[in-house]
Amino acid sequence: MGSQEERTDVISGSDCPWWDASMQFQVKDLLEDTLCITVFDKGYYSPDEFLGRAEIRVADIMRDSKDSCGPIQKRIKLHEIDSGDVILKLDLRLFGSR
Repeated sequence: MGSQEERTDVISGSDCPWWDASMQFQVKDLLEDTLCITVFDKGYYSPDEFLGRAEIRVADIMRDSKDSCGPIQKRIKLHEIDSGDVILKLDLRLFGSR
């Protein structure tokens, strides 16, 4: 989101990896910010292979989670490839200024 970047650990030996990683990003604009996810296959003896990219707008997370008391789960199609998706558990926490 913006210049913020997080990376997961590398999952070896799986065609269907499960990362189970928690990440936090600071939202600057609820209506304009977009969370971008890029997926690669780690190449130890060759360049990393691009597996796709997914995006979700923070406004969509806010809309979908307004009636939820906890995280929501979203399946998002990976773009720039023929097939694939990622499943994300998302929780938007808003803090007011004092």
